[in-house]
Amino acid sequence: MDTFEWTTHPQAEALVDDVVAEATERCPQLGHLAERLATETSTRLVDWVDHVDAPTAPETLAAAGFQRTIGEVWRHPGAQLPAVVPAAQLGVALRVENAAAFAGVNGGVPVEGSPLSGLRRAVISGADAAVRIAGVERRSWACGVTPDDLPGDRTVAAVHAWALWAERPRGYDVANGLREARSRAARMVELVGPDLAASYAMEVERQFWQRRNSAAVVQHARQDRLGLGWGNQDHHTFRSSRDAFRRLIEVLQELGFRLRERFHAGDEAGWGAQVLEHPGAGLVLFADVDLQPDEVDVDFAATDLAATGRLGTVGLWCALHGESLLAAGMHHLEGQFDFDRLRADLAGRGITHMTPFSDFPHLRQAFTMAERWPVDRDRLDALVASGHLERGQAEEFALRGAAGSHLENLARRGGFKGFNQRNVSTTMRATDPRVLH
Repeated sequence: MDTFEWTTHPQAEALVDDVVAEATERCPQLGHLAERLATETSTRLVDWVDHVDAPTAPETLAAAGFQRTIGEVWRHPGAQLPAVVPAAQLGVALRVENAAAFAGVNGGVPVEGSPLSGLRRAVISGADAAVRIAGVERRSWACGVTPDDLPGDRTVAAVHAWALWAERPRGYDVANGLREARSRAARMVELVGPDLAASYAMEVERQFWQRRNSAAVVQHARQDRLGLGWGNQDHHTFRSSRDAFRRLIEVLQELGFRLRERFHAGDEAGWGAQVLEHPGAGLVLFADVDLQPDEVDVDFAATDLAATGRLGTVGLWCALHGESLLAAGMHHLEGQFDFDRLRADLAGRGITHMTPFSDFPHLRQAFTMAERWPVDRDRLDALVASGHLERGQAEEFALRGAAGSHLENLARRGGFKGFNQRNVSTTMRATDPRVLH
């Protein structure tokens, strides 16, 4: 089993925080934006920062753990922090989901870079401003911080690649659905490369998930009033049945995702998760699956998991709603927020949170209450007949629906890039549809 654990990097975080603080102090426009982010979206300015420009010496960056990557872009491999670009002028670039939307909200400024490209940028500060403020729509780190202009044939390929994922079948036919997803993923990579292919896929997945989650609709609307979209997304979570798990991982690897650490709580909660990261696109995924106690040392991402006589939390969710990559959509999207403020602000809009399952100085996490989804009667009857669900629970699900998806509220400090491996059992028990029933 992978026992790797991430650590905090306070020196690197302080370096970035100092740049953002100085930029905010010197630029009233940025200070005003920071206030609006807090009051209107329940987020901190730093939650959105893609990269900063600052007169920082390379040796200072290296001493804090940053490494030079593309051009003059320095990134920290062990921390979840903005990149730093040594430059004479201070600059703060926010990661937004749609640069054109961000430009429209901020006076209709020009957008640099082609639609669906690796990087688009909208600079909203004046030419003589002390601090340059920009919104960047990033799909690839291969561009560094330079807007990406696609020639006509590549634009056509990008539109085709997007459509391949957006228009794929999402039904309950698991074998054919995952086979088709992998085929389309491979074709997308052929057309546009793995960075853009993975970015398109996750953008489509966020849209599908949001249509089925009221908390997401409300929070996205708050963020979109500032032209931000889900630029503060932290990770995407997919659930899978045991039978389909290896094929799910193969689809994600086809898109260029790489395996990272994995979790196992088999003897406590019957569950495990494989974390995947796409370094080129800057994306992180969780893939959840039911596990047995004796599978603690199994590389379950590369193993065909045998059927068992009982459905755990994840297996039941998939039996009720379908596979995450197909009919159900994601279980949750996790965004970075001002943790307490989001809880209070959403509560004022009728959206409540579950009890936090991580509450540390470096990591705080909590789900919104589950969105209830209707369940097909035939699926409920089949689960009762197979002994996986009691008749009373099935009738309750038929009447009120069963727990479906969440929005996850997260706050990171110290550049901590990992997750809470010790409270996974509590988390899974709390999200089991039978418990919520």
